[in-house]
Amino acid sequence: MEPTSDRTARWRDTFGPDGDDIPAAALAAGALGIFTLGIARGSTPLRVAGLVATFAAGGLYVRRKLGARRTKMDVAESHIRSELDELDPVARAQVLADIARSGLHGSA
Repeated sequence: MEPTSDRTARWRDTFGPDGDDIPAAALAAGALGIFTLGIARGSTPLRVAGLVATFAAGGLYVRRKLGARRTKMDVAESHIRSELDELDPVARAQVLADIARSGLHGSA
């Protein structure tokens, strides 16, 4: 098992905010402003619009971060496949069997 700090660092690298999150942050800031204005004026439509915009900002953020995660997974998968392709059939079968066994033990 790997140290928690390594997992935390990898999670932060994938899901932590970065410079490409500006549209989602701007939408979230605008949503907060609309929601606050709705509270100040006692306007239910403004409060609802603020909440809807907040969910939209969250959706933008999550969509981009999950796309980045998918890209990392695709790169790792292609690297693993290329390494497996270099093995002879018996070695490939042994590696895949070992991975399957460790996966079964890890999921129990």
